[in-house]
Amino acid sequence: MGERINGRGIRVILLALISLVLTVSQVFAQDLSKLLKELEAKYAKFEEEIKDMTTVQEIKVVTPEGEMASEMEMFRKGEKFRMDTTMDMSQAPDMPEGMGEMKTIIIYDGKNTWMISSFTGKKKKLSGEVEKQYQKERNWWELISEKAKIVGTEKVDKRECYVVEIEDKEYPFTRLWLDKRNLVMVKGESKGTEGETILLIHSDFKKIKADWELPYKTEMYADGKLMSTSLVKSLKINKGLSDDLFDPNKVKIQRKGYGMREMMKEMMREEAEERLLEEAEEAIGR
Repeated sequence: MGERINGRGIRVILLALISLVLTVSQVFAQDLSKLLKELEAKYAKFEEEIKDMTTVQEIKVVTPEGEMASEMEMFRKGEKFRMDTTMDMSQAPDMPEGMGEMKTIIIYDGKNTWMISSFTGKKKKLSGEVEKQYQKERNWWELISEKAKIVGTEKVDKRECYVVEIEDKEYPFTRLWLDKRNLVMVKGESKGTEGETILLIHSDFKKIKADWELPYKTEMYADGKLMSTSLVKSLKINKGLSDDLFDPNKVKIQRKGYGMREMMKEMMREEAEERLLEEAEEAIGR
């Protein structure tokens, strides 16, 4: 009798658990539809109120040879954006003296994406996967589709977040953590080219206008190892940015130090000098 009661009790518990799981799944499905509408409305309002934005960031990348620093200035105006990245190449390993700065500019003019480099001295129209990557990362909220699903909630740095899973190869993230209160992205997870887990963590959020806030610190990890840190040094909004900033034909870029051709010549010269020195030392040794 006791065994039958226990067995019946277990079945009741199992049915209750199954019912609970199904109910939670249905709620999350409804929440996703609601979430997508809220995201669309929220960031449409953002585009209305923030006409243009300029940020200056300091980026430090961890390499096997040490830390490399660069500065990125980003401009946004409606659909258009521009990223100017400046790196002191003298800090890179095995680079000849006199390398100076390398500046790379990425521009989306509303139709096409362009890359302009002080190193090569050329302007290049991007296409294929390279262009897609810049487009995907620009407005991440526009690409979340019905293929996504809310799998739960989780607290991240005192923020209660929706955990959203995305099974879409076209989307840059496989999982997002979105603040339940204002839908800012707190964390983003993706897979690297070699299958490693890439984790993007936003923190040090600051209000830029009314309830709009942006992260002033972003860290990127690969399989738990810190790869880069980005810190916002300044941020300006609604300053009336000129459309000329987003015209690749009006970009003037000054080169400091060697270009590609000069760098190759200098590296070949240094290699030749090293060979001569080695040959001289061998001759002396004989």
